[in-house]
Amino acid sequence: MIAFREVHKTYKMGETRVEALRGVSATIAPRRMVAIMGPSGSGKSTMLHLAGCLDTPTAGQITYNDRDLGSLSSRERAGFRAVTVGFVFQKFNLVPNLTALRNVELPLLLRGESASLVRKKALDALAQVELTDRGHHRPTKLSGGEQQRVAIARSLVNDPEFILADEPTGNLDTDTGQRIMGILHQLVEAGKSVVVVTHNPEIAEDADELIVLRDGQVVPEMAARGNGGRT
Repeated sequence: MIAFREVHKTYKMGETRVEALRGVSATIAPRRMVAIMGPSGSGKSTMLHLAGCLDTPTAGQITYNDRDLGSLSSRERAGFRAVTVGFVFQKFNLVPNLTALRNVELPLLLRGESASLVRKKALDALAQVELTDRGHHRPTKLSGGEQQRVAIARSLVNDPEFILADEPTGNLDTDTGQRIMGILHQLVEAGKSVVVVTHNPEIAEDADELIVLRDGQVVPEMAARGNGGRT
């Protein structure tokens, strides 16, 4: 479980201070689909980045199973990202000159794992998103939906507990977006926790839990109003 307790995040831009989060308290429960929703500039991506140890809070506390993430060193934060969370981004962030298979292998290669184990894990991850037959294609030869599925496979290759997805359907058509969300729901059913930042009310409606942000704060009356029907 990842818990936010009165979390503030302030960015300095020259002489200007931008308060991205202002006292956010929320819980990201295990084995659930959690949607974070709100208008542009409300703090959604900031909250996701803090949950994944890509950034640290200015004030307040973020804990993972009672471990204070804000107190970790940069090396410990990198270790947390490598083992506990997997990231999926709207723009896919694939390396264009590498094949789909090599893109999925990359996080493991950077950790120095053996080539044979890396290949097996990467093929298993591609199989989870039904892309084994496209593994030797580069991103430019893949559709947008296929590229996002490669990105999901890459996020899964370390077998993380949490998948953090920032607008994972934002660049996709409706049918392809629904397929991507179907894959993410399957991951929840398999025991993963999935956090999705979205502008799409249909995705928010289908989540188990909903966190709504406005001006860097949780909107209390809108919190935890997902469909609650999944287990």
